[in-house]
Amino acid sequence: MSSLRTWVAWSVIAAVLLGSPVLAFLMIIAAEMVIDLLMEAGTTAVCTIAVGAVGWLLVRRFWRPSDSAAQAGPGVVSDETAIAARPV
Repeated sequence: MSSLRTWVAWSVIAAVLLGSPVLAFLMIIAAEMVIDLLMEAGTTAVCTIAVGAVGWLLVRRFWRPSDSAAQAGPGVVSDETAIAARPV
């Protein structure tokens, strides 16, 4: 481990390994808080599932990557940008 780049890489790996259980614990606490909030509000399970499904569909719809970044498959060439050769 003689270079700075190696030290940084191993430090990031160690931080991820040490931080992931803490992050998982915090996510469990947040989920429990949401469940308690829904129980206090008196919502039913069906209503909660329906709201979650609608929210998930909206997130997937609006956070979709733009079409300009989409690439054609390997070896596929689009005709839209092709330039025709001059007739001889």
